[in-house]
Amino acid sequence: MGRMQKNDAVSPVVGVMLMLVVTIIIAAVVSAFAGGFSKETTKAPQATIRGTYSITGGMIIEHTGGDPIGTPSIKVIVHPAESFGTSTHVIDTVNMSTITDSSGAQWLKDNGLFGVKTFRAGDSAYVLPPYHEAPYLQPSASYVSWFNNTANVGKTFWIEMLDPRGKMIAKTEVTIDP
Repeated sequence: MGRMQKNDAVSPVVGVMLMLVVTIIIAAVVSAFAGGFSKETTKAPQATIRGTYSITGGMIIEHTGGDPIGTPSIKVIVHPAESFGTSTHVIDTVNMSTITDSSGAQWLKDNGLFGVKTFRAGDSAYVLPPYHEAPYLQPSASYVSWFNNTANVGKTFWIEMLDPRGKMIAKTEVTIDP
């Protein structure tokens, strides 16, 4: 007779190895998705702004700190705050050609080219009369929620700057002055 060979230990070892390989593959896939491997993400610039609004003098937006903001790639919006009651859902995009810098240069020129390309810390932007009034600044708002309505002195609204994906860059609450 010959010797007997035992192959019992081969099956459990192969099973354990397969389980380890599957576990490692699953861990790699989860790690890749959690780490952002699946798609590139770019962070929106972050800035701090302060706004003022006067019914007679217009609107001023000051860049008080943070990243420089490329004006061709942002959207500036305004909308009533809670002090306006049920009008808070009315959101208007500010026409970039109505915004100027301290020298009077338009952010967006009438020919469609950008005159002011960057909004940096220390800079101020202006929406001067008559462009701070409702037909220009708030074309979709009703009279009761117009910022230039004298009945709204003391109420507040929001100015927001958004990147092209709609991510918040900066936001400030502004009180309406006479």
